[in-house]
Amino acid sequence: MNHCADRKKTYIIGGYSLAGLFALWAAYQTDVFAAVAAASPSIWFPGFVDFMKENEIRCKAVYLSLGDKEEKARNPVMASVGACIREASEVLKNKEVNTILEWNPGNHFKDADIRTARAFAWVRSVI
Repeated sequence: MNHCADRKKTYIIGGYSLAGLFALWAAYQTDVFAAVAAASPSIWFPGFVDFMKENEIRCKAVYLSLGDKEEKARNPVMASVGACIREASEVLKNKEVNTILEWNPGNHFKDADIRTARAFAWVRSVI
């Protein structure tokens, strides 16, 4: 049974951290989602920004956010998150997806609940 089969309804997918990355990926797999709420997504995942460049996202709007201290991680892969999210935002804008990138104070673990709520509020306001 397809729980998202009712095309009269509006479906949004989103999440925080790895769930935010999954939400982005899912929007490339199906057109059932109107928007993605990706709060502090693990967009540093190797190859994901290239995947975004090479494929078409199938939703109308994407919210991205990151903590302003997240790119200061000691691990070089994790530290690439700032450059990756800036590039991802540009990729989406260049593909004419309604996109916002918001910066939040703090590291990855600060105010995850508030950041996630803000992400969903933004996508609800634009679709």
